[in-house]
Amino acid sequence: MLHHLQQIIGTELTVNGSQCQLIEILEDGPAMVFMCMDHSKTIQSDQHGGAHRRVQKTYTVPCLSEIHNELHPITRQLLPDEIHAEFLAFLLDT
Repeated sequence: MLHHLQQIIGTELTVNGSQCQLIEILEDGPAMVFMCMDHSKTIQSDQHGGAHRRVQKTYTVPCLSEIHNELHPITRQLLPDEIHAEFLAFLLDT
């Protein structure tokens, strides 16, 4: 089922008020990673906590809603309506 999400990597949508692009699917969770397309950048730190470089801001969004056993609204927005129930059943079984 995760191949449905992997096929739409590169899709753009609004996340937390910013225009973002889906850049990665994390199988652990599973979750989606979005990169902001606007010009604001954040400082990325290295493993020691020191400022390393300026990068585009990213968001990690779970595929399931954290409130109840339902797809996250962003997942619902990205996937076709006809596979919502099948994808939800897959996520709840994992």
